[in-house]
Amino acid sequence: MQTLTEARSIGPAGIRFVVGDRNRDMAAALASAFADLVCVEVVCGDLLDASPDCVVCPGNSFGDMGGGFDKVVDDLHGGNAQPVVARAIAEQYFGELPVGAGLLVEIPHAGVARLAVMEPTMRVPGAAPALGAYLATRAALVTMLRFRAMDERTPCTVAIPGMCTGVGGMSFAESASQMRAAFASVVEGRWREVAHPAMAPFALRDANR
Repeated sequence: MQTLTEARSIGPAGIRFVVGDRNRDMAAALASAFADLVCVEVVCGDLLDASPDCVVCPGNSFGDMGGGFDKVVDDLHGGNAQPVVARAIAEQYFGELPVGAGLLVEIPHAGVARLAVMEPTMRVPGAAPALGAYLATRAALVTMLRFRAMDERTPCTVAIPGMCTGVGGMSFAESASQMRAAFASVVEGRWREVAHPAMAPFALRDANR
């Protein structure tokens, strides 16, 4: 794992954010997008090498962990993550976790990545929605900050991969830009500036092009 951008501080709620991707071009796009955010470390390589306490798992609404970063996480836990995720989605969301919602699960007997935030970027495998990376990243951040509010004193490393660039088909630059916008909204607190829907991130994107 190669560090492209070092974090110079810890994020809110005692979270150490590690954002990155195995794809060098995607990692470079993330490094460029997050260069100004001091609480984020950007890496190229296997995010699990950062020994995260929690990983964000982008996927589909039904919690299938058969591909991408989800599969890497499930393989790490010997296939034990998938049943836990499926059961949690069934119990808490009646079998379908919507895009823009996040679900934190704990994988029993796990060391590294004992927590996972299941974060759909698409309902079923296929092209991601236009704002899939923004919605998924934002929901993951909200989920983690709400969870961490109960125990801010204990440091926690959260690993977040690139969103929507595999099956989702989103360009690296677009994904990185949307992910950075999500951090601005939640981590930097810019959601407070949205007094009208037209002021929301990307709301006037087409008009501004």
